[in-house]
Amino acid sequence: MIYLDTSALIKLYIRESGSEEVQDWVASQDDPLPLWELQEMEFVNALYLKVFWKDISLRDAETQIDLLRKRREKGYYVYPDFDRLSWVEMFFRVCRATPEIGSRTLDIQHVACACLLDPDAFISYDERQRNLATKLNLPLLPKVL
Repeated sequence: MIYLDTSALIKLYIRESGSEEVQDWVASQDDPLPLWELQEMEFVNALYLKVFWKDISLRDAETQIDLLRKRREKGYYVYPDFDRLSWVEMFFRVCRATPEIGSRTLDIQHVACACLLDPDAFISYDERQRNLATKLNLPLLPKVL
């Protein structure tokens, strides 16, 4: 199973640098992708931010949001089944790296979730999140940005 943080997930819906490699990694595995509530919320807001920045139209954003939800309904994504208390405890463990790395709360939440899910690969294009994932020994893709 692979874990896509939001910077990678959005590349499945909006053509950006790295979109093709994310598509290839997703296509190379059989498991549905974990997509949890916070990640879906972050994805939706990221698309609306692209509208604000005039990168895409509102119609395009809503089309992509609808596509993600349809794919979730078809089983391409699954909400991971993990104990939320364990996730909170993992969050506190992971955030101990903040004084050294400068991690943001959402980055810590993603990495804590990934630590609980123990993915074959953690895919991120966010440098701070990648630093945190490396510190926690998550198998990271892409190897180099």
